[in-house]
Formats: sequence, C-alpha cells, structure tokens
Amino acid sequence: MVFSKIKKTPARIAITDYLYSINSPVDIEKIVEFLRSEKLNTNKVTVYRIIEYLYRNGLLERLDFGEGKFRYEVKKGDHHHLICDTCGRIEDVSDNFTKEYENDIKKNKGFLVKKHSLEFFGICSNCQK
Repeated sequence: MVFSKIKKTPARIAITDYLYSINSPVDIEKIVEFLRSEKLNTNKVTVYRIIEYLYRNGLLERLDFGEGKFRYEVKKGDHHHLICDTCGRIEDVSDNFTKEYENDIKKNKGFLVKKHSLEFFGICSNCQK
C-alpha cells in the first residue's frame, strides 16, 4: 500500500481504503458521508487535514472541475475524465495520446510540459437516451 508511510488512525485507514475502492474522484462531502456510514464520527476539519496531508505528500490528485470544490482520487498515472453535464457522472478515460502531443509541444515550442489537466465535458450515454 502506497499509504504505508503515514501514521495509521481509524479515520486515515478508512479514508485511504475508501479512496482505493472507488472509481471516480470524490469531494470532501462524499468522504465525510462514507465515514459516517462506517460509524466513524470524524469531523470535517479532520477530514480536510487528512486529505491535505495525503495530497501534499503526493499520494492524491486534486481535481477542479469548475464546481466550486475540489475532488480527490488516488494518483493513477496519466488519465483524464469524462464529465456528464446532465447527471454529474465522472468516468476515467485512458491516456493514449498526450505523450505524443507533449513531445510535439517541446519540439515545436521549446516548452517542457511538467503536467497537464484534460477533462471532457458533455452528455453521457445514459443521459442521451
């Protein structure tokens, strides 16, 4: 487990287990809801501190989809997201193209890309029906 280097408390263990078990980024509210469902009475400030610690130590990605809040997920390498404007569903999409694009940027512009963010907003297949 990547999180093995942090001090283990019931809240930290529950949060890291939860983040590994989900398939899409979640906000703090979802994490707090999960903790309550597990009968862990952890206050929101503590959750923010745990998430901030995990983020600052490079274990989580912090994502901003323009909702006025951050979402978090375990770092998974290069991948992007499909975000449904209708239902809010978020789905991962594999990265098969950006490495080549980054190389083109370096070659043509002399710019070394250190990181990037790419999200696709639209309507999922369920909402199109």
